[in-house]
Amino acid sequence: MKHLKTIFLIISLLAVNQLSAQDDLGSSLSVDITKKIIPRLNLSLEEDFRLRDNLSETDRFSTTLDLSYKPWKFLKLGGAYNLINYNHETKGWEVRHRYYFYATGSYRFNRFTVSLRERFQSTYRVGIKETSKRANPKLYLRSRLEVEYDIRSCKFEPYASVELYNTLNDPQGNKMNKLRYTAGSKYKLNKRNSLQLYYRYINFKDDDEGNGKHMIGLGYSYKF
Repeated sequence: MKHLKTIFLIISLLAVNQLSAQDDLGSSLSVDITKKIIPRLNLSLEEDFRLRDNLSETDRFSTTLDLSYKPWKFLKLGGAYNLINYNHETKGWEVRHRYYFYATGSYRFNRFTVSLRERFQSTYRVGIKETSKRANPKLYLRSRLEVEYDIRSCKFEPYASVELYNTLNDPQGNKMNKLRYTAGSKYKLNKRNSLQLYYRYINFKDDDEGNGKHMIGLGYSYKF
């Protein structure tokens, strides 16, 4: 627990440092529950609450239902539905329906695990008209490269990742318009319960990522 307190202190100091940058700091608090249906097939439910504008404004509430399957140890396939209640900075509350499909391949060597996830994502904004400059739904291909390290005889599992967002139906031309960097650690409380703490930097702020360029995240997971 001493190490856990140290990591929380470091993340807190990072948050305080970012408070000096107006409207740049956001946060995410999530709870995830996963149920094994049959071997290699899991169903999970996640609730997520986010703040933005230096933690002074509610950004969104969201609920995600995810079904995943591992045909082999190195490959994970899945799909999910995400209901988002988003607090738009100028238009007020919006409802968004998002679904996505993904495939994650991983390779372990020594105590490192390298994984690549490809994710197709569609987000529909209720009541928003499609125009010559704005697509609705908005389609993305998200590619994430992640490295994890398994510390010997330790409950901490640090990781770092970079994720690329590529538009698929932008009326003004498809391109990579966003990069997301994340560094953090998972902490196993026991076989069923774990925590996750991370810092995230997003290089571009738009309607889908209104929580700010800098984010501190805390997640709790329960598996049964």
